Amino acid sequence: MFFSRRQFLSSASAAGAWLALGARSSFAAPTPAALQWQDLGDGLALIQGAGGNVLAISGKDGIALVDGGNEAAAGKLLELVKTKTGSVPSLLFNSHCHRDQVGCNQLLGKQKATIVAHENTKLWLGTEIISKWERQTYPPLPKAALPNKTFYYDTETLQFNHRLVYGWMQQSHTDGDIYVHLPERNVLFVGDVVSANAYPVLDYCTNGWIGGMITGLTQLLALCDNNTKVIASSGVVDKAHVQQQLDMCSALADRVGTAYYKGASLPEFLAGKPTAEFDAAWGKPELFIAQAWEGTLPHVTEIRRYGKRA
Repeated sequence: MFFSRRQFLSSASAAGAWLALGARSSFAAPTPAALQWQDLGDGLALIQGAGGNVLAISGKDGIALVDGGNEAAAGKLLELVKTKTGSVPSLLFNSHCHRDQVGCNQLLGKQKATIVAHENTKLWLGTEIISKWERQTYPPLPKAALPNKTFYYDTETLQFNHRLVYGWMQQSHTDGDIYVHLPERNVLFVGDVVSANAYPVLDYCTNGWIGGMITGLTQLLALCDNNTKVIASSGVVDKAHVQQQLDMCSALADRVGTAYYKGASLPEFLAGKPTAEFDAAWGKPELFIAQAWEGTLPHVTEIRRYGKRA
């Protein structure tokens, strides 16, 4: 059953109203007083407490960071890296455009560091982002803070202390998400496409959506074995966790697609508790459900391809 125009607009309005009333920012959390440096061996270290997790890669080629925390922590973060490694980073990856990942861009950009990102991330960082679900507007970053090495659809490889393979995950958490894979070290940095301790965020304001997240998670699973260290912005997990998130997202996508084609509204969908069997493991579902609903509006003709069908 296809939506009538009236049903489609009614559902869109309900989703927008819920998000405007209920959302809170997840990208502007206070920075802890202390940063934590965890040595992973082979010149790798995990830095926690700067907003999103940061991976430091050090060796004969210099220092690279995968993500850069938030702006409030940037000075302390770079000071810690210099103290631990004796140098400042000359290479920085942005896993996506959210502010908990790009806090070091301006400082390192002014020092002529190479900043690698997907082209869509550069475009978002160079413009005003109106985040409806956060009720917040983000101004563009200064020119010096913008990524200066971008790519589009191909997977690329860079030799920098280790072999670094990075690729795009389509429209997942945003439309510019990338992973950074160190195959010989079995380490995979995934940004916020994987969520370690709560339901994931589907930032439809930067074109994230649940079908794209299913595609991204499927890509990541193909890069994992049972011993892979999967570093997300929110924690460190394993292949089994990525599979669990994929199964949960697939189940919800199936239910969203069915509800759309029946002409249901968001309040009706929420009342049916569509994530009930997952809530004990993933937490409060309301924002995730509403984002899945709202983000699917531009994809109404394809959503049913992504569900986990019986």
